[in-house]
Amino acid sequence: MQHHQKATTRALRSGRGRSKFIALVSVLAALHIVLSIPPGPVGFRRLSIIMEPLDGIIAGPMYGFAAAAIGWIGGRLARPEAVFVENFFGFAEAVGALGAGLLASKRWWVVAMLYGALLAGFLFHPFAREVPLWTLWDTYLGFLAIFPTAIAIRKLNTNLNAKVLAPVMALITFVSVELDAMTRIFMLADLGSYQMYGIPSNAWSAIFIAGAFQTPIESLYSTVIAAVVGVPVLIALRSAKILDWPLF
Repeated sequence: MQHHQKATTRALRSGRGRSKFIALVSVLAALHIVLSIPPGPVGFRRLSIIMEPLDGIIAGPMYGFAAAAIGWIGGRLARPEAVFVENFFGFAEAVGALGAGLLASKRWWVVAMLYGALLAGFLFHPFAREVPLWTLWDTYLGFLAIFPTAIAIRKLNTNLNAKVLAPVMALITFVSVELDAMTRIFMLADLGSYQMYGIPSNAWSAIFIAGAFQTPIESLYSTVIAAVVGVPVLIALRSAKILDWPLF
């Protein structure tokens, strides 16, 4: 999203611009809440994870973060998690939306620093010695995918179509959903959430092994849905000139 931040700032100087972005955040947050109520097809996360790239790309990093955060809170109020502490893990959805917005606005190095800090924080935490580190294979791929994603976005031009946009959307989605996963892992280990479960330390290995198969499936269906559904939405928004700034 070239010149995304400057255009967003200009839009917010007028009451009309502020109203537009408030309405935009409200709509995205409402969709996030609706998708947060039903359980996801598989794994630990809710279906609302498919909104993360759209929140960030459409509303930008900060407003996308706000939309996802409101969606996280509203979704947990509508359907709380059985284990109370797990309600807070929805914060990772907002971080995923932030990452998508930063990538789309060509600030990939911020995503790389954030992702890298979360990953390093986990790897150097004593909890990391309790689990097989290979089980995070998809989060490692998510970090590496930041760089081809940045290259693909930089090569985009104004002549956007579904064929061109779909692989870029898929890459952004994959990184944002894996950033979500990495944030949850950091919250579990470094913020000490694992202590609230009362699970023996030797049991976490089996949980992470299960996650090594479940989490990539979540990333896969999110990426497919984003490419199939999200791309037409972005093209329609851009064509209708609903937003003042170019999407990329």
